[in-house]
Amino acid sequence: MAKPRFNPARLLQILKPPEFIKVPFLLSYICLLTSYLAVLVFYFRLPPVVPLFYSLAQPAQQLAQKEWIFLFPILLTFLTVGHLSLINLFHDFERLLLQLFSWTTLTMNILVLAAIMRIIVIVS
Repeated sequence: MAKPRFNPARLLQILKPPEFIKVPFLLSYICLLTSYLAVLVFYFRLPPVVPLFYSLAQPAQQLAQKEWIFLFPILLTFLTVGHLSLINLFHDFERLLLQLFSWTTLTMNILVLAAIMRIIVIVS
């Protein structure tokens, strides 16, 4: 009998963080959901170009098509799932190291969410 290609139980096992790092990953999931909601809600209100690279010196180089705003939530998804996969892979490492890694993941999620909100506020 052929083995199924997609196994939802395995996916849920990968996305479920260990007990000692549940709080940072729960907050990371909230940041991830908030970023998707913010981009979806404000996408239709955005002008055709947004200041995606607002830290560049030349004003002409700061603008990008508004579709590029979806890059941020996608980046957060890969970051969160990738970090959680690494933590599950190295579950026998020192607990403090894994906790620091999970809190770093949350910090990066918060920074990217802040960048999304800043772009939306600049345009609005």
